[in-house]
Formats: sequence, structure tokens, C-alpha cells
Amino acid sequence: MSAVCSLRLYSPEDQGPPDRSYSRMTLREMFLARMRPEMSGRAAKTIAEYHTLLSDWERLTDDPPIACLSRVQLFEFREQLQQERYRGQFRSSATINKKFRTLRAMVRQCWPADSHNPGGLGACGYFLFPQELKETKKLPYIFSQEELSRLYQACNLQSWPRRHAALTWRTILVTHFCCGPRTFDLLSLTWDDIDFSYRDCGAVSFAATKTSKLQRVPLHRAARSHLQALRAVSQSQRVFPGFTATNKSTIRRHWRKLKEAAGISATAVMEDMRKTCNTAYTDRWPGVGAWILGHRLGGVNAQNYYNPTRIVLEAVENLPVPDCFHETG
Repeated sequence: MSAVCSLRLYSPEDQGPPDRSYSRMTLREMFLARMRPEMSGRAAKTIAEYHTLLSDWERLTDDPPIACLSRVQLFEFREQLQQERYRGQFRSSATINKKFRTLRAMVRQCWPADSHNPGGLGACGYFLFPQELKETKKLPYIFSQEELSRLYQACNLQSWPRRHAALTWRTILVTHFCCGPRTFDLLSLTWDDIDFSYRDCGAVSFAATKTSKLQRVPLHRAARSHLQALRAVSQSQRVFPGFTATNKSTIRRHWRKLKEAAGISATAVMEDMRKTCNTAYTDRWPGVGAWILGHRLGGVNAQNYYNPTRIVLEAVENLPVPDCFHETG
């Protein structure tokens, strides 16, 4: 007996007629009515990116109803983004491309439904979305062990924050290198995120702002000793009080001061410490760097990466660090 298999092709009629009420909405109105209710599990930073993009759209366009969206209008909007200064500087191609990926997710909702876009509202006609701008690739700056030593010693010259400036910056430097979190995931830590008793080595736990994934990274003994020294003198629930996202200009100013004192390239940014961490682990234990940085915390395997393997623990314990990292004074 032969089996008969029938393939039912997608038909836009399966979705019913398009809801024309969306055609009269603005992009923000559509986002709030259609997309925002389904984003309850998304990272707060991701949702904020949508609102920022919508504010840009409303400021730089006449904010037409969705039915009037066109490819030409998107090109005009992109040109406005390129010409506008943000915090005194022109936006990079990478920044604009990121904004347009957010915009595309909204515009896609407005296009007619088809097999690739079954949830399309049919609120405007389909048009080719602009291709991404060509980006200038920037190689990451990898700090050498000697440069890490100079940065560590230069922390003695830091005058901010007012209390325990040298110890604070040294703890940031050592923990950033040994644990590899994104800069503001590190600077946002509270003492509740630090478990000094975890597996006799200690660990730092946090939900990554970018991905919302929970990470727990074992502490190298140098990071542990610095955090313990800072905890002993801390008067705040935050590990690094004053190092907040609203105080970025102050943080960057004192980071530049630290680099200058240490003779480090002006192109190096704090986030490069995360890349240096990845390189230090990957050179010796392939795959461990990705684990430490949370790049493999996905799907059903996330729990396995939340709990470090023997190889990860061994790598953290044996990670080579400059001799001065073992100082805490």
C-alpha cells in the first residue's frame, strides 16, 4: 500500500483579509498595538532601542501613516540620521545599520502576509528594504600583559571616585579581564551578585543586559581578592557606586586619564578588556573563552553553561595574569 503525501501551500487568504485599521496608524501606534504586547520577555535594552528608533523617526520625518511608507522615505530617513550629530559626533555606519535592523522588524510587520512573513498586516505595500551601509571594520584592541600591568599601576593616580579610587579601578580592571562581562554588566553589579563561597573560588552572577541570559562566572583568585578588599571598605550596595549608565561621560573621562597615564593607545576602549579576556582563555583552552563571555548560553543548553564544567574551573584557576594583579593594596 503506497502512502500519499499532500503538500498544502501557503495562501495569504489563510490569514483572512488585512486589517486596514493599521494602515491609518503611525509606526509607534502600530508598535504599541501589535509588537509591544508580545515583547514581555525581551531584554529592557532591546525594547528601549525600539523606542529610541521611533523617537528618531518622529523627529526626522513627518511621521506618516503606515499606508504611506515607501523605500524612498526610508532612504531619506537614513540620510537624515547620517547628517545629524548625536552628542557632538556623526553616527557611524554600524550604528545606523543597527537602527535600520530595528526599523526593518517594524516595517516587516506592515508588509502584506506571505510564506516568509505570515504575520504581515498588509498595512502598506511591499518594497525592497534599503541594503546596509558599508561598515568600516575595526580590529579589537587586545591588551598585552605588560599593558595590563601599566594600567594597574596607573590606577594609583586616579582621583575618582572620591573614596578608594585606586582600589576601585584596580578591581574593575582585574574583574573585567578575568571574568569578561560587558562593561556595564560589570559596573552595574551589586554585592548580592557576588558569592564568595561558591565552590571555594567564588563567582559573579548577573543577567546580561544585551541578551537577558543569566551568567555565573567563577572568580579567579586575583579577582576574588580585589572584590573582597573592596567589600571590606564599601558603604554601598553597588560594587562600583557612581559607575552608572547616566554617568558615562565621567567614566570615559577617567578611563582616558588612566590610559594616558599608562601610555596606552587612545583607540583602546573599556570593552576591549572583554575581548582581551576572550583571547587569553581561547589561546590556552579553546571554547572556554566563548563560555566565559556567554556566547554559548543558548536554548536548552543554557543551564549547562550556567554551571561551569571542570575544564572551565581549571581554566579560571590557571589563567595567567600579571604579577601585580595579585596585589590588593
